Amino acid sequence: MSEPAPNTTESSVQRNVRHASGNPEVAMFRQRLARSSHDVEAWLGLVNYAKHVGDDALLHETYTDALKQYPTSGQLLASLAELELRRGNVQSAEAVFNSNLFSVPSIELWQCYLSYVLKANVDGQGVVSQPERRATVKQCYKLVLDNVGCDRDAGRIWADYIGFLSSGQTNAPYEEQQKTELLRETFQAAVAIPHLKVEEIWKNYDVFENRLDRATAKQMLSRTSPSYMTARTALRVMNKHWDAIRRSQPLHAIPAPPEWSSREIDYLEAWKKYLKWETENPLNMNDAGALRRRVVYAYSQACMALRFYPEIWIDFAEYLSSQDQHSDALAKMHSASKVLPSSLAVQFAYAEMAEKHKQPNVCKQVYENVIKLTRADIDSTTTRYTQKLDKLEKRLAQISVKKAVSEDQQDMQDTEAPAEAPLADSDSDSDESEGMGDDSGVEDNASDTSGPERSGAAAAMEKAKRRINARMVGTKARMEQDLSGIRELYTLSWIMYLRYVQRSEGIDAVRQLLRRPRSDPPGYLTYHLFVSAAQMEYHVAKKPGVAAKLFEFYSKMFSDQPAYIVEYMNYLINSGDDTNARALFERFQGTSTGDSGDIWSTFAEFEYNYGDLSVIAKLDKRFIEKFEHESVLTRLAARYSYLDVDTVAVHDFGFPYRKEHRGDVSATSGYRRFGDAGHDNAGPADIDSGSELPAIAVGSVTGRHLRKDQLLAPVTPKRFVKLNTSALEEYEPVVEDYVQPEPMSATYASGGGSLNATEAHHAISPTAPPHSQLLEQGDVLSYVAASVSNIDPQSFGPRALDSDALLDAILQIRGLGQQQGQSNYRPLAYLPRQPLHGGSHSGSQSRQGRPVGRGRMSRSRSRGYSGYDDNHGDRRSFGSTRQSPRRGSGYRQLPYNRSPNGSSRPPRSSGYDQRRVSRGGYRDDNSY
Repeated sequence: MSEPAPNTTESSVQRNVRHASGNPEVAMFRQRLARSSHDVEAWLGLVNYAKHVGDDALLHETYTDALKQYPTSGQLLASLAELELRRGNVQSAEAVFNSNLFSVPSIELWQCYLSYVLKANVDGQGVVSQPERRATVKQCYKLVLDNVGCDRDAGRIWADYIGFLSSGQTNAPYEEQQKTELLRETFQAAVAIPHLKVEEIWKNYDVFENRLDRATAKQMLSRTSPSYMTARTALRVMNKHWDAIRRSQPLHAIPAPPEWSSREIDYLEAWKKYLKWETENPLNMNDAGALRRRVVYAYSQACMALRFYPEIWIDFAEYLSSQDQHSDALAKMHSASKVLPSSLAVQFAYAEMAEKHKQPNVCKQVYENVIKLTRADIDSTTTRYTQKLDKLEKRLAQISVKKAVSEDQQDMQDTEAPAEAPLADSDSDSDESEGMGDDSGVEDNASDTSGPERSGAAAAMEKAKRRINARMVGTKARMEQDLSGIRELYTLSWIMYLRYVQRSEGIDAVRQLLRRPRSDPPGYLTYHLFVSAAQMEYHVAKKPGVAAKLFEFYSKMFSDQPAYIVEYMNYLINSGDDTNARALFERFQGTSTGDSGDIWSTFAEFEYNYGDLSVIAKLDKRFIEKFEHESVLTRLAARYSYLDVDTVAVHDFGFPYRKEHRGDVSATSGYRRFGDAGHDNAGPADIDSGSELPAIAVGSVTGRHLRKDQLLAPVTPKRFVKLNTSALEEYEPVVEDYVQPEPMSATYASGGGSLNATEAHHAISPTAPPHSQLLEQGDVLSYVAASVSNIDPQSFGPRALDSDALLDAILQIRGLGQQQGQSNYRPLAYLPRQPLHGGSHSGSQSRQGRPVGRGRMSRSRSRGYSGYDDNHGDRRSFGSTRQSPRRGSGYRQLPYNRSPNGSSRPPRSSGYDQRRVSRGGYRDDNSY
């Protein structure tokens, strides 16, 4: 249902027009408010503009109109009261206080009222000195604290009240004793409430007690300290809740109807968490009445902030009902029904609560109001769109008439053409039509054209007719979309009303009430109402014959809706009428393929459960012939399942996994439970040529032919970008003269043995090669090509060249492995195989025949590696959290090792070694 129109009087509208006509800025804000009465920025813009120009009349009108939308906004009410007091309208300000103070628990409004009372009772020196006036102010403070004293922001009022009591003059000892007792009670009450000034007031209370008597101060403070500590602890938790609320609150905390954005959802959830915390009694109150007043105040604040959220009102009423405050709960739901007349949740909850409290008149009134409101929405929406369609049809008719007149004139001119040809030529330039983009211009200029221009005018009229027809189609689509939601609300309202009447008055009253919706025009109700009525006849009245007649009667009205036929079929199956169920299927199975899938699936499940095997085989054959996506495999998956047990389809056929495999056409529709068949059977017109289609794999498990629209799907440039090979250039490495290295061992000529890494290194990269400048230039590919091309191909065996040796040679030539000219270079292949995570190799023994250095590697407790320095003899940690390595904890540093000739060398520090070690796994000679 649409939101009700703003409750504005004629005088306010006239005032808005008067201000809007005189100022364009005001006119802009008023236009925005006319489009949306909950535009908070427009309301605040009007308020700020009126304050800026000093127009109190405009400011008063804006406050008045805004309060019609937000009557529980304490900020707006306090601003209006202050404006009235500033203008000298004391009676108007008092009227604001009297009508809103007790219904709107806003601390801003109560503070405004307290300021008004204080200003009215102070003397010329700015203090309240007279006893009568002090008594009035004291009563005002008590009234304010009784209503909003538990507020988080009430600390200032508590502090002012304590200061007001302390400033009182006494003339006798008993008056001083009364003042002391009253101050002590006020202090103790203030420090037991979690407000923002609780710590400050506690310090003042400590000073107050110690100033009176240090002997009794400790006893008084120890008695009050537990409640103070509880309040201070609760304040910390409360601050977290309020921080979450204020992070997501709307602009200036003015409520607005929810659009269910993420910010609004966070705002709602923050309030609900705070309310739950309040109901859990975080202050450990022993007084149930005090706890209830505190929770009621929290819910009242939530209803002010979340005015347009139905669930807050319902939760509030449920809490009151749980506290045996039934009259208050019913009154709260009555208020919610006035605030949210279009909320079905609020209206139905209000009716059910009235039903619990034996108030049938209230229940009927609520249901009647809801039905009346939803029916009015359908009428207004239908009227609005019908008027638009009538206008378009009139314009289309006018164009058709103009076209017919133009054709008649053309026939007459063709008949009289020899006599009037010169006249037509002379007038041809003065009769050009203009404004062909507008339909009205086409209609006006169509009859004024002559000669060759008539063909252009006719084409323009055809274009205008097509445009009007397109607008009519779009208008009808929007009308159907808007009406579909309202129809559901209207139908649901009747169903809830029938349920209540059945509970309270019986099935006969339901039959009498059902006559009213049956008399509505076609299209006002959905089939759900009549399904509900038939089911009531079966379950409540125990008359299956009446229910079957109702189903059969309305099957003629809803024959084009397969969902109703499915409900009818389910009723026949559940009532044991198998014959009529099969007859119903045969009658409606010929519906269009895309719509009848649910009917087929429902009937197939019935036959699978209770039918004969020969009948099932015939049905499966018809099923496969009916739907292209079905096959023997998909029917087996549906037949070998029950309810939610899909073991065969999941484990044996793997349908859930094949849906992710885009090469199988049946994967996207292969496993079909009832209610899903037929929806993927879209024709070529239903598939967008630019949309993404699944990949087609020839030889699908379904064994069915692929659809033509899938085979002929265009290859769009957006999906498949063709590589432009003309922009690529062939790479030609630069090869310089190279000195032939010494021949390799003869062992490799026969393909046996393993090439020594040192030999491979010297064979590929001899000392100071003539083309080493290629590496200095960064051209590694040219260097590799030159090195490999100069090796004798006949000397290669099965393992003629080691990739590690080749890369080590390249890095050594570049100067990364060791310093230039160092002769005792040891390739990486000579290092022992050691796992990165766990395990160690120690000692001087070799693994797989390779020499191993004396440096021992072992894993430390903190995921680092440690070893002994061969040259220094001390223990060092590498990668440990206790001592950061010199070269970064991200790399594993190698211990000192010895080359084959026995000389020790420092560990290699090349980036290549570090990268290889940091990748994990074992350091293998031939597996990089």
